[in-house]
Amino acid sequence: MNKIVYIALGSVLFASCKVGKNYERPSVETPKQFYNEAASDTIVNDLAQLGYVEFFKNEELTKLIDLAIERNADLQLAVKNIEQTRLLYTQSRMALLPELTMNVAANRTESSKNSYLAANDAGRINNDFNANLNLSWELDIWGKIRREKEAALATLMQTEEVKRAIENRLVAEVATSYINLLMLDEQLKIAQEGIVLRENTYSLTKKMFEVGNETIIAMQQAEAQWLESKELIPQIEQEIALQESGLNLLLNNYPQAISRSVTLSDLNFITDLNTGVPVDFLSNRPDVQVAEYALKAANAKVGAAQGQMYPNIVISAQGGFNSFEASNWFNAPASLFGMVAGGLTQPLFNQKKLKTAYEMAVVEREKAGIEFKNKVIAGFTDVHNALVKIDKISQKEEVMKKRVDILNTSLTNTKFMFEMDKASYLEVVNAQGLALQSSLNFAELKRDYLASLVDLYRALGGH
Repeated sequence: MNKIVYIALGSVLFASCKVGKNYERPSVETPKQFYNEAASDTIVNDLAQLGYVEFFKNEELTKLIDLAIERNADLQLAVKNIEQTRLLYTQSRMALLPELTMNVAANRTESSKNSYLAANDAGRINNDFNANLNLSWELDIWGKIRREKEAALATLMQTEEVKRAIENRLVAEVATSYINLLMLDEQLKIAQEGIVLRENTYSLTKKMFEVGNETIIAMQQAEAQWLESKELIPQIEQEIALQESGLNLLLNNYPQAISRSVTLSDLNFITDLNTGVPVDFLSNRPDVQVAEYALKAANAKVGAAQGQMYPNIVISAQGGFNSFEASNWFNAPASLFGMVAGGLTQPLFNQKKLKTAYEMAVVEREKAGIEFKNKVIAGFTDVHNALVKIDKISQKEEVMKKRVDILNTSLTNTKFMFEMDKASYLEVVNAQGLALQSSLNFAELKRDYLASLVDLYRALGGH
C-alpha cells in the first residue's frame, strides 16, 4: 500500500513540472502620445470601445454593415476555421486522458496431419475466443501534452481574433464604400447643375451672336464648354455603378442598386477624439492579438518539442474473457484474465531529428516575437497617420470652403456682368470651370475627412 502511495505522490510531483518557459508578453515600448498631443499613458481612448452603431450614427449605413457581417464570404470562412480549431483544441484536451479500446475476436486454427501438434496428439484443431478491454495511458510527466494543449488553445484564440480582424476590416470597407457613393452622388448633382449653367451661357452667347454682339468663336467655345460638362455625367455614373458593385460584393450580393436616402453632408461621425494612448491598445487591435496568440502558440510548441527529447512513460492494462471453448467464453471467474504493464522509452539516437525540431521551434518563436513587435509598431503608426490626416484635412477643409464660396460668388457676379455686356464669354467660361472643379474637389475632400475617421476607427480596433 505504501509503495502505491509513493508512486502516486511521485507522479504528482513529476506532473507539476513543465518543459519550456511560461509565456510572457515581450516588452514593447510605445510613445506617450500619438500625434501632436501630450497625453498620459493611463488615458483610455473611448473611441476604441465604441461599436460601429455608436460611431457612425447612421441607420442606413449600419444596416449595410449588419448585412455584410451576416453574409460576407470571408467572414463565413473565418467562422468555419474557428469551428475546426475548436475541434482540434477539444482533441488536444483529451490527450491527457487514457485511451481505452475494446477487442472481441474468435479464431479457429486447423493444423496439417504432419504438423508438430498432430504428431504429439495435441490436437489439429484449436479454438480461441477472446473479449478484452485495452487501456493505454501516457503519463505527462514533463508537461509535453499540456504544452501541446496550450498551443492548441492559443491557435483557437488566434482564429477568433482573425475573425474579429476580418470584421474590423469589413466594417471599414463598407463604410468607405458608402461614403464614396455619397460623394459621387454629390458630384453628380454638381455636374448636372454645371450642365444647366453652361447650357444657359451657351444659349445667351448664341443670342448675342445672332444680334451681332458676340463672335462665332465665342458661341462655339460656349457650346464646347457645355458639351464638355455633359461628358462628366456618364463618367460619374460609371463610377457609381462600379462602387455599388464593390459594395454588393462585400455584402455577398450580385450587382444591384444600393439605396441611399442621405447626402454626404448628413453624415456626422464621432469627432470628439481623445488622442491619448489607450491602456488597452494592444488588446483592441485584432491583428496585434493575432500576432500575440501566434507567439503564445510558438512558445508552447518549444516546450512540446523539448518534451519529445525526454523519456516517454506509458502505463498499459488489459483485461477480459478468454476461453478455447465458446460455451465457457464468458464464464466468470474461470475465463477472466488481466495484465498491467509499464514502459519507459528514451530516445537515444534519432539522427538529431528531435534536437533539430526543438531548435526550429525556438527559431519559430523568435520569428513570432519579431512579428508581434512589428504589429504593435504598425498599429501605432496606423493610429498616428489617421490622426495626421484628420488634423490636416480639417485645416484644408476650412480653406477650401472659403475658396468655393468665393468662386461661386465670382461666378454669379461674372454672369451678371456678362448679361450686362460688362464681361466677356471667356471670363464666364473661366469662372464656371473654376467653380465646378472646386465644388467637385470639395466633395472629395469631405469624403477624405470622413474616410480618415473610418481609418482611425479601424486603426484603434473598433468593435
